Amino acid sequence: MSSKTYDTIIIGAGWSGSVAAKQLTEKGHSVLIIEARDRIGGRARTYVDGNDKIDLGCSWIHGYNEGNPARNIAKELGVNAHLPKPFEGIIYGPNGPLSSEQAASLRSSLSSAQEAFKLPHPSPPSSASLASALFGESSPLFKSSSTSSSDPSTTDTTSTSPANPSEATSNSKAGYDKTLAEGLARTLEIPLGLRLEKASLKWAGWESTTCFAGSDAAPEGGYQELVKKLIESSKAEIKLSQKVIEIKQLENENVIKIKTNQEEFKAKTIISTIPLGVLKNLSKDFFKPNLSNKLIEIINQTNVGILEKLLLKYEKAWWPNSSFIGSYTFLPINSNTILTENSNLEEIFNGSTLVTSNLNCPSLPNSSPILLTYLSETPAKLLLNFSKEKVIKAFHKFLIKRFNLSNSNEIEISEPINGELTNWLKDEFSFGATTTPSIISENDERSPMDFKELSKPIWKGKLGFAGEHTEMEHRGSVAGAVISGFREAERVDRLLNLIKG
Repeated sequence: MSSKTYDTIIIGAGWSGSVAAKQLTEKGHSVLIIEARDRIGGRARTYVDGNDKIDLGCSWIHGYNEGNPARNIAKELGVNAHLPKPFEGIIYGPNGPLSSEQAASLRSSLSSAQEAFKLPHPSPPSSASLASALFGESSPLFKSSSTSSSDPSTTDTTSTSPANPSEATSNSKAGYDKTLAEGLARTLEIPLGLRLEKASLKWAGWESTTCFAGSDAAPEGGYQELVKKLIESSKAEIKLSQKVIEIKQLENENVIKIKTNQEEFKAKTIISTIPLGVLKNLSKDFFKPNLSNKLIEIINQTNVGILEKLLLKYEKAWWPNSSFIGSYTFLPINSNTILTENSNLEEIFNGSTLVTSNLNCPSLPNSSPILLTYLSETPAKLLLNFSKEKVIKAFHKFLIKRFNLSNSNEIEISEPINGELTNWLKDEFSFGATTTPSIISENDERSPMDFKELSKPIWKGKLGFAGEHTEMEHRGSVAGAVISGFREAERVDRLLNLIKG
């Protein structure tokens, strides 16, 4: 065991841990960061291939001009962040790209439906889901009843948000097919991290008045490098590749002991930034004394989202309008398809709503022939049953089919030269993406207060918790992680000053 007793040991070298470490070391406290991974960043992971640096975990600084504290951190560290130029997006229906009128109508109706359940009304039961409101017969999603055909010859595009390609900017109300509307509504499952059937209607959009939103910026070099620079700017010691296996309060010594798979350490205070997905899988005796039954219940029942990313890199862009279309939204070919564990790759892609960002579009500096696809819960879980190589190959074929280039002899279609499929769901140091909004429950068991409860320190304040899952008004975001790091650093600083007397 190390003979040194630190003022604070921080578990996790992600956003919240890095922020807390910098704040506490600047206050003169001795800090050790223990990280289970062999790298800094946590759920910030950047794909690097030559000049290409693409974030496969957290990516955008949401609310860049609206006060997101990550902006100030980037500026202090000399990291530029780029606000993307507006781009155009195309929605593909079962028979090809939709016309500009159809696409605008779909987006406008989805926006109207989202606004409808935010209006003052009697509180719905806690068992009511977002799906029940969006897909109900009276939903504004289906107010346009006439149907127009998909005609590629009349296809135009609609401006969309780079960070949310389903976001509408047009208020046109042309007609469309009901199944297309349902398919587009499924794009909401990407930022939510869960199926609409599980998202609580009662708490839908609850954070929208407090969370940072509006403008979005991409940090130059990627998020992983930004977190690394943040830690390097602090005076904290760091231990990588050390998995914590026990946190024990030694009341007779008035310290807390941390045992890893390699060493043991002591500290006056501990800040745990262990992600919620990992907390769910810890052994009962990880914390000694054990956590309260109430806290254990909240950890077990609060939901961790599923969001994966599929990246395909090519020698050159071959897909339609690659120089100015920023995103392709693929609606299911057959909306009646029921996807199961036995579904093959073609069925999974054909039966899912998929949003693909075209990084060849010069919306940001350093454009590259890369397609980055966001996978919501259903396709993500099923695709992880296959090897990365098989998924990449199958998705390449899917793209050729949806772009209607299967029989084209005029376009040279190259094979992917590289690719990535994230696996946050099965990663033992994350077990999922970020926390989701509150989920349905039978008797109001779940609410945003869960995140508040997850932030409460225990052991007379000596063991604290940080991370996006501990921020009631900013959960599921980098901003939440950063704010929680500041919060815990300030609290622990006050406690240490009392202890030191």
